[in-house]
Amino acid sequence: MNTQLLRFAPLVLVAAALGSPLVVPDFLLFEISIAVSYGIAILGLNLLLGFTGQICLAQGALFGVGAYTTAILNVSFGLDPLATLPLAAVSAGLIGVIIGLPALRLQGLQLAIITFGVASAFPQLLLKMDTLTGGVTGLATDQPFAPKWFPGSQEAWLYGVSLICAAISIMVVTRLLRGDTGRLMRALRDNPVIAEALGVNLTKGRLAAFAVSSALAGLGGGLFCILNGFISPQSFLPMKSIDILIGGIVGGITSIAGAFIGAGFVVFVPGFTTDINPALGGLIYGLCLIAMMMVARQGIAGLRIETFLAALSAVFKFKVLSRMPGPLPGQLGGE
Repeated sequence: MNTQLLRFAPLVLVAAALGSPLVVPDFLLFEISIAVSYGIAILGLNLLLGFTGQICLAQGALFGVGAYTTAILNVSFGLDPLATLPLAAVSAGLIGVIIGLPALRLQGLQLAIITFGVASAFPQLLLKMDTLTGGVTGLATDQPFAPKWFPGSQEAWLYGVSLICAAISIMVVTRLLRGDTGRLMRALRDNPVIAEALGVNLTKGRLAAFAVSSALAGLGGGLFCILNGFISPQSFLPMKSIDILIGGIVGGITSIAGAFIGAGFVVFVPGFTTDINPALGGLIYGLCLIAMMMVARQGIAGLRIETFLAALSAVFKFKVLSRMPGPLPGQLGGE
């Protein structure tokens, strides 16, 4: 039964994604769109860490590079926000190649520390470049309005834009993982010494992995900027990189679907735990992470499909009820 469900799971998820605007409230549709933007960045990290074995703790900074590319091109040069998304991906990809240069000689914890140093320095760099980035006040950007022919709401339109960006990202990663390119990446992860002996160009392979991973982070960041309509250095603190790493590990570091599942976890679960108890939200979130790693060691994508769908249904049901006026079901009759 589980095998049969897994066979149809992708179709079910696609149908749910396309049908969400018909049944999901606008406020929740906006949060799902934010989760999709994170999912694109996590997908890039999964490609780098899960399939090539290269760790990068600067994904949050690259996410910010894409966001600020979109904001600057819109505010300073008047470009349409949607037109800036390819440029956001390219700019983050170029920065990613520079960040990836230490990966040619360093691995493991040393590379993690260097890349996390980039994430730590990024907010301060934004503050120093205040004439371009707006400094501590940030930048307010135009939001693309839904065209007249679109029958849905503004949130539904932006959700559709998010799905298109996610679909393009998934196609790029799927294409890379097939054939010789995919085998090259797995060789870099499993045994680089043997891979080099067999003629694999380690330098080219590692830099290409960093470039594609960073470009996806930049695309996600540009989408994040469009959805929010405002960004500031506070949006890209070093913890952003940790959140993206948590999303990748919780969702499943070697899974494409796991990237978006993990994004849903890091976007919705902190708010979910705060709704339970505002004073103990952080503690409950930490306990959720511990429990998740004990139950799903390969990430949520490795769980049985029935367990995952039941948990997903419970989280979204609570999220909708908690935003509705009136007492929650557990509070009825409690006073």
